[in-house]
Amino acid sequence: MSRQLSLFPEISDKISPESSYKKAEVLPSDLPSVDEVLVATGRFQDERQLEQLIDFIIRFPQYSAFNGFLLYLQNPAATRVATARTWSRKFKRSISPDARPLLILAPMAPVLFVFDVKDTVGGPLPPEPAITVVKPSQLEKTYQNILHNCALQAIAVKETHIDEAGAESTGRITPALRKRQPDIQLEKDKRYLVLLDKTRRLEDKYTALVRELGHIFCGHLGIDRHAWWPERKDLNMQGEELEAGCVARLVCRRIGLQINLEKYWPDGVQQDTPTPVFSLHAVMQATTYVEEMGKRRWRKPGKRGRY
Repeated sequence: MSRQLSLFPEISDKISPESSYKKAEVLPSDLPSVDEVLVATGRFQDERQLEQLIDFIIRFPQYSAFNGFLLYLQNPAATRVATARTWSRKFKRSISPDARPLLILAPMAPVLFVFDVKDTVGGPLPPEPAITVVKPSQLEKTYQNILHNCALQAIAVKETHIDEAGAESTGRITPALRKRQPDIQLEKDKRYLVLLDKTRRLEDKYTALVRELGHIFCGHLGIDRHAWWPERKDLNMQGEELEAGCVARLVCRRIGLQINLEKYWPDGVQQDTPTPVFSLHAVMQATTYVEEMGKRRWRKPGKRGRY
């Protein structure tokens, strides 16, 4: 479980029975549409259900995390989807007359329609693509891209010796913190600090960095005048760890990083265990943003994470 720097007050790790998502008679007017679905329908109150959603989105890395969520809502049994044109040109298959199109958002158009393989007919299909495993050189490039883009957003990432394994931490940089840790040599323009264990493998450092950025971009550390993410002080520690863990699982698995991410799900996934208060909207937005950070080096800070 990620720890906040000791400079900051402890947040209670206990949740009340009323804290889990449940149906509401009157929905808050400022509730993001993604979270509105969860609250209005009572979906994903069970941690196992939420894990099934995350695993589904991981299986479709060619689509944004949000589009993966849309696919799941429409057909959680979907296994392989493509547009009618792709099925025809690439796979020589046609769409069944009674097929149900699945709607997703398109980069350069309002919407796009795709179809699951079970709604197509035609010749034999080639084997499903093998699970992609990210190459060390590509992971190193992605890691360096994120480090570069963190610096543009006033996020200082420092690799240092950390006594306890898995004890990476994130916090807001304050004058008191600068005095307490002068050896870190924090730049004047930096507003957030992420500490990583320099002795760990690249895969572990990358995973830890993604998780800590999940904390920042989900609003767990508050905001300042430069932040594009909302301030969210209503979560307890368990909800924060769940959101950051979801971001880590999504980002890492979707690039094919095959490491054990179970520890990034607080207390493990339990059947029939109520899900703590969390925002799927925040998770999706943070996931999209971190994925974009890893693709290329920006010249200026990126804008709000988009779907």
